[in-house]
Amino acid sequence: MNLQRRALPIVVGGLLAVSCGETSSTSTTTTTTSAATVARVTDSAVQVIANGCSSIEVHGAGMMVAPGRIATVAHVVAGAKSVEVRGLHGTADATIVYFDPILDLAVLKVESAVATPVSIGDASPGDSGEVVVYRDEGPVELPVEVQRLVNIRTADIYGKGTHVRPGYELTLDIRAGDSGAVVVIDNHAVALVWATSRQAAARAWAMRASLLSDHLSGDAPVDNGECA
Repeated sequence: MNLQRRALPIVVGGLLAVSCGETSSTSTTTTTTSAATVARVTDSAVQVIANGCSSIEVHGAGMMVAPGRIATVAHVVAGAKSVEVRGLHGTADATIVYFDPILDLAVLKVESAVATPVSIGDASPGDSGEVVVYRDEGPVELPVEVQRLVNIRTADIYGKGTHVRPGYELTLDIRAGDSGAVVVIDNHAVALVWATSRQAAARAWAMRASLLSDHLSGDAPVDNGECA
């Protein structure tokens, strides 16, 4: 399916970044990951498909971080008329139950059987793990390493204002359609990818998954704003 590019310029630490809309060069990160860990991460990850903002589907990524709750980024589902998730266990319609255009975070309610939950945690500089993205309709595992904790000054998903997003700088090779992919370290979901650098190869930024900890119990649909 076609990928919808979302090129929201962001200045992060003096570097121009774009929200998961450009391909970085190949990452040099190395990691030692057990087959069991990779299998669990892939089992928990999903592709997020939003419809209603253009003639083509908007694709992103996400992960089940509590029973029946998918974590993703707000700019993928902003203004969508319908949202669904696709994982190894099938496809399900999703309801947006949390939407924050400033932090660029969203929570989707889905059937619990779609994926296996991974609990939320934190990371430290030097930690390495995995990210699962969906490419050519299938899951792909990418290595990732945390470089540092950052407070990112940026506009909201509509390019307005200046806000602070607590997050991480990562060594990670991402491209269009990877927004919302969740970084998993030691079997914990620690961050949601939202931007990649235009100037530095294999550099990306992610929000801390812990920002969602208090927003996983919502059950009713919420306003998901305008198309971003």
